[in-house]
Amino acid sequence: MTRLQLWVTGAAAVIITALLFTLERIAAYTRWHALVATGVWPEEPTVMDLLAQNWFIPLFGFIAIICFFMAGNSVKATTTKTGTTAS
Repeated sequence: MTRLQLWVTGAAAVIITALLFTLERIAAYTRWHALVATGVWPEEPTVMDLLAQNWFIPLFGFIAIICFFMAGNSVKATTTKTGTTAS
């Protein structure tokens, strides 16, 4: 993969991670508000460990980190006057 493709893949993985995390938070608080409104859950939740509940959030975060490191370490290939590729 080229450097640009790795950066785009990493950015897409970060966006997916943020979107999943946000949707999980919205779903958790919506459920909590519904339980409080019906009187089933009388107090605010203390811990909402969304990273342990949905394994896709850390997975895409790890993929993003790996892609960014690979993009940073990739060497841009250049072409010499004779037409050969030097890396």
